[in-house]
Amino acid sequence: MNKPKLVGTPLSHFTRKIRILLAELGIDFEFVRATSVLATSATGYGENPLLRVPTLVHGGDTVIESDHIARYLVGKYDPSDRFGVRSERVEDLNRLAVVNGIMDNEVTLILAKRGGLTDLAGSAYFAKLAIAIEAGLAWLDDHTDPEAPGFSYGDIALVCMWQHAAHYKIAEQLDRRRRISGRVARFAARPSVASTAPEASLAEAAAAGWKPT
Repeated sequence: MNKPKLVGTPLSHFTRKIRILLAELGIDFEFVRATSVLATSATGYGENPLLRVPTLVHGGDTVIESDHIARYLVGKYDPSDRFGVRSERVEDLNRLAVVNGIMDNEVTLILAKRGGLTDLAGSAYFAKLAIAIEAGLAWLDDHTDPEAPGFSYGDIALVCMWQHAAHYKIAEQLDRRRRISGRVARFAARPSVASTAPEASLAEAAAAGWKPT
C-alpha cells in the first residue's frame, strides 16, 4: 500500500489530530508542510478546494477535513477502531463538535489578525467567536473526566485544541479549566503527543528547512 502523504502546517491543530492518530496507529507517512495559510491557490493545500489543511493524499485518493481523514485511515488501517474515531455515542459526538468548534473559531481569529484586522474586540462577529470559545471551554470542562481510562480520538482532539489555545494565548485563564488541563496533562508525555506539541513541531520543521511565508 502506498505511503500516505499528509499536507498541513506545523502548528495546525487540525493537522496535528491526524499526525497523532498516524503515530498511534504506527503508519509511516510523508508530512508535507504548507508554507502559508493565506495562500489563495489550492496547490499549496494539497489541492483542497477550500484552501485549508489538512489534506491526505493516498494513492489515487485525496481526502479533506480532519475527521474525514481520520475515518478514512481507520477504515484502511484499523478496522477495530481502537481510538473510537467512528464512535456514534452522543457524548463523543457532542464533545468532538465542541472541540472542533473552538478550533474553528481560533483559526478564524488568528487569520483575521494575520490578514490585518486590528480591532477584533470591536466587531460583534469576532466578539461572538471569542465568547463561544469561552463557553465551549466551560462546557468541555464540565463534561471532561480527568481520570477516565483510555486514550481516545476525543482525547486527541482535546489535547490539540488545548495546547494550540495555550500557544496562541487565544483564551483567558486556561488554568481555571482544571478538568481539561488535568486530562491533557495525563497525555502530555505520550510520544505521539510530545513529538507533535507546538514547540517541538516548530523545531522539527525548522530543522527540516521549513520557512513560513
